[in-house]
Amino acid sequence: MTPPRDSAREPSAGRWLPAVTALLLAAYFCVVVWAWASPSTDPQRGMAEGFLGLVTTLLLVLAGVLWVAVRTRRRWLVWVVFWMCAWPALTPFARGVYLLVRWARGG
Repeated sequence: MTPPRDSAREPSAGRWLPAVTALLLAAYFCVVVWAWASPSTDPQRGMAEGFLGLVTTLLLVLAGVLWVAVRTRRRWLVWVVFWMCAWPALTPFARGVYLLVRWARGG
């Protein structure tokens, strides 16, 4: 059985990756709170609130999984949660680069 690693000897990614993931989760949660607080008279408001409830639950579950992963030092699980949070943020950027390259080539 190996002793637990000293946190001072962890690689730098061991400290910044959970922090970046938590910041992404907090940003997504701020968007959801903003959507909850927006006034609306739309008759489909009930469906929107149901979806927001689902998204809120998903974000809270991801935050809980991130906490468990950091607490138990499951680095692979931190990476899984990070990629689940980073993928939606990076997809529009990649699409923009693709469209810019297509436009630059004249196609």
